Amino acid sequence: MGLESYYDELNMKNSENVRIQMLQEEIYYYESLLEPHDCGHIHTTISFLKQRIENLNGKKEWPFVK
Repeated sequence: MGLESYYDELNMKNSENVRIQMLQEEIYYYESLLEPHDCGHIHTTISFLKQRIENLNGKKEWPFVK
């Protein structure tokens, strides 16, 4: 592995870590909006973001591949 490909891989991993952190912050925000009723769309969004984080961590295959 050359130095350039090493840095490319490092930057990609760094980018994924930043993306995961941003998604986690969004989840915390959406959780703060939850009310006892009429929040199904927020629950759906939170669930979708959690699945996306699992995908970025390599734990789950992303189902929306073209």
